[in-house]
Amino acid sequence: MKLKNIKIGTQLRLGLGGVMVLVVFLGVLAWKHGGLMWQQTEGLYDHPLMVQRAIGAIEADILMMHREMKDICLAENDPERQTLIQMIDTSEADAYRQCEIAYGSYLGPRSDVDDVQRGLVQWKSIRDETLRLLRAGKTAEAVSRTRAGGPGGAHVQQLLRHVQDLRDFAAGRADLFYGDATRLHDSLDWQLGMVVGLILLMCVGVGLLLLRGIRRPLRELITVTDQYRQGKMDARCGYESANEFGALSAAFNQMVATLQTEMHIKENVAKLAGVLLQEEELRAFCPAMLQTLLEQTGSQVGAVYLLNPQKTAFELHESIGLSADSHKAFSATNREGEFGAALATLKIQRITEIPADSHFTFHTVSGDFKPREIITIPVPCDGGVTAVISLASVRSYPEPTLRLVDEVWSVLTARINGVLGVRQLRDFSRRLEQQNHELEAQQKELALQADELRHQNAELEMQKRQLDEASRLKSTFLSNMSHELRTPLNSVIALSGVLNRRLAKTIPADEYSYLEIIERNGKHLLSLINDVLDISRIEAGREELSLACFTVRTLVGEVVAMLEPLAQEKQLALLNEVGNDLPPVTSDFGKCRHILQNLVANAVKFTEAGSVRISAQQVDDAICIAISDTGIGIAAEHLSHIFEEFRQADESTSRKYGGTGLGLSIAKKYAGLLQGSITVASTPGTGSTFTFRLPLRSALPAMGGKIPDYTGVATTGGPGVAVAGHGRTILLVEDTEPVVIQVTDILSCEGYTVRVARNGAEAIAQIEQALPDAVILDLMMPGVDGFQVLKAIRGTERTGQLPVIILTAKHVTPEELSFLKGNHIHQLIQKGDVGRGELLAAVAKMVAPRVEPPAPAPEPRRTARVRRSGKPVVLVVEDNPDNMATAKALLQDTCIVIEATDGKVGVEQARRHVPDLILMDLALPVMDGFAALAAIREDESLRDIPVVVVTASAMKGNREEILACGFDGYISKPIDEALLRTVLEEKLHGG
Repeated sequence: MKLKNIKIGTQLRLGLGGVMVLVVFLGVLAWKHGGLMWQQTEGLYDHPLMVQRAIGAIEADILMMHREMKDICLAENDPERQTLIQMIDTSEADAYRQCEIAYGSYLGPRSDVDDVQRGLVQWKSIRDETLRLLRAGKTAEAVSRTRAGGPGGAHVQQLLRHVQDLRDFAAGRADLFYGDATRLHDSLDWQLGMVVGLILLMCVGVGLLLLRGIRRPLRELITVTDQYRQGKMDARCGYESANEFGALSAAFNQMVATLQTEMHIKENVAKLAGVLLQEEELRAFCPAMLQTLLEQTGSQVGAVYLLNPQKTAFELHESIGLSADSHKAFSATNREGEFGAALATLKIQRITEIPADSHFTFHTVSGDFKPREIITIPVPCDGGVTAVISLASVRSYPEPTLRLVDEVWSVLTARINGVLGVRQLRDFSRRLEQQNHELEAQQKELALQADELRHQNAELEMQKRQLDEASRLKSTFLSNMSHELRTPLNSVIALSGVLNRRLAKTIPADEYSYLEIIERNGKHLLSLINDVLDISRIEAGREELSLACFTVRTLVGEVVAMLEPLAQEKQLALLNEVGNDLPPVTSDFGKCRHILQNLVANAVKFTEAGSVRISAQQVDDAICIAISDTGIGIAAEHLSHIFEEFRQADESTSRKYGGTGLGLSIAKKYAGLLQGSITVASTPGTGSTFTFRLPLRSALPAMGGKIPDYTGVATTGGPGVAVAGHGRTILLVEDTEPVVIQVTDILSCEGYTVRVARNGAEAIAQIEQALPDAVILDLMMPGVDGFQVLKAIRGTERTGQLPVIILTAKHVTPEELSFLKGNHIHQLIQKGDVGRGELLAAVAKMVAPRVEPPAPAPEPRRTARVRRSGKPVVLVVEDNPDNMATAKALLQDTCIVIEATDGKVGVEQARRHVPDLILMDLALPVMDGFAALAAIREDESLRDIPVVVVTASAMKGNREEILACGFDGYISKPIDEALLRTVLEEKLHGG
């Protein structure tokens, strides 16, 4: 076998294998000689070296013992001699041990070592004799024995000669070891040199053989590569061999041939692409494309089929070499014949090996002609096929032709779709141009219509301004009517009430009853006017919401207290069955009270005997308040009308019971404003049940910022509040004489001194002259109105805290109400709604003095107070008079009680009196309980005072949430006396 036919890998393995054999031989040789050298080294260490060390130690021990014997003779006392004797014993023991070492490693006669050991034994006998002489006091004789001429000195010299014999023999054995090692080293150097030389010679030989087998084929490959790089596409490598270079040469030739074919295909594709890019019109594009395809593929027949506008069939558009009777269309939906597989797969299809004598008839674009092969090229677009190209040949298509078709397919698809798109674009452009002409005509027509619309818009804008003005006038009318209607009615009601009180038992009974009839009908007429105004405000969208947090029991309690006299007059049981376990509600308290007042009043009015029950329960996120009566009931056909304005169940009901039919309508509208509802269930002759559904927390537009707690309306003077007005001066600012007479009559009967100002300017002058205890202020007055008077009162420090009640017949707008609240009015009362008890209670609460406990001693304040009274001081911060009275009643026997009606006053009272305990409500005006607690905890002098919260928030989790805010205790309303005493004992005495 020739060397060049051997594989390069085989050549490398043979050469490297020989080198590896020599390397292994070199390693074995080095390992063998290394072992021999180690044996020489180990023998040298274990014998001569160890013996020399032991001999040196023995010699040192002998000399040490001899010297210490001399020192013993010179020692002055026994302890020193005893120490030296111990040192001699140590050296002697070491000499024996070194003799044992030498005995094991000495290669000479063992008698040499025995001589040394016997000499040590003899020396011991000489030493013992010398020591005996020393003990006997024969020091001079003992010293003479240790000298060179004495027995001890002579024996030491003899021992040293025996030791020297051992040393001489060990040195001789070391020389022998060294000579053997030198000869072994020389032999190893010679053998290693021989082996290394052989390795080098073999490496050179292998390298030359490999270079010879690699250089020639590499040179030929580089040459043909340069030729191919210079453009000689038919350059081929002529190196032939069975090794890797022969395979590389063959692969290179195949690669060059493949690249030559690819370049030919690319050139044809580029040529075809150039032809395709020359035309944009479909009629010129298709013949040029088919002609180029036939030339490039060697086909005899070619045709282009396009999808018709209905997308039902492919129709012939252009063909070359196709007979006239073969121009048939192919179905686009049934996927028939030649086009079926191409349409289904959206891929190029090739039909091959069609025999000439076949009886199978295949519907092709060439009719009955049976070609050898057919190529069907689909042109896809948007998931479908827009065109099909068919090529047929009487010969088989070579592989380069098939590759050419594959390469040119994407170009064909893009160009045909582009040309078709251009045709569609031109068609669309023509249609668009036609449509533009039509649009221009329409634009002219629209311009005329726009002119008409502008005129109509101008008219609508004018109507809008008129409607806005009408709405403004309506609001002004409502405001004026509220004042103009209520003012005379108020005079009728007020003066009839005054006459009712003054003329009691002074005129005949039948004439006296006329006053009651006048007052009752006046109030009825006022109620009608109020209902009409309420309906108007609701429909105008001007009804404002004032949100507060309150309990349903509080709401129902106020309504029951208001209507209880009416129920008692008819001998009906008005039952409040609402429990304390319901969660608080956030809504408009006034409107909720209005709704319930209408519903409960209707129930009382239409019930002749039995009872009216009010109950409530929580249903999901709402409270359902049910008003059930045992009255006349409502027929089913009338239920759908009872909430309509000015409608009642039937005419007989209206005639018998009276009423305007507005109450339920207003209640229904108010319920809608509060995102609630009112439903009714009734049985004629049995009774009715009205259900008011109120959300727990309505998502109302007015719910901005913190929602206050409802504080209630005082109807009577609370405990500790003086009702009698002796010594109190009230300034009444009013320009209507009947109102002046009514209010003066009511207040004078209770001992109040009433000063009257007929207009705003007079009121300001009287206040500057003498400051009253309180002011009752009308809003609608000539010249300086009530708003200006209130602003002037709040504008000076002297009158800034002067209590003011607003008494007016005016409909107060939200903006005006906001102004009044911002200037801290005490209460707002509508004329005509003035009740004697309500007015007296409001005035009494407004002018009631604060009860201050006795001033404590300055230092120390709390100790002095407890020592004087023996009672703890408890500060009660509560704004509800009834609750304050309850707390005082429970505490007054055991504690000194200090009162505060809001959080700010509570903090001030705490700083003034430093109480032992604070009972704090949460829902307080000015500053709520949480803010008051924070202020107390920030004050160093008040920080340690226990603060116990007293609240109506008794739902699950409220206690934990409130205590987490820093309160020291929790008591829920209504106050349990036993629990209160337990808390007091715990917080005041640590019990």
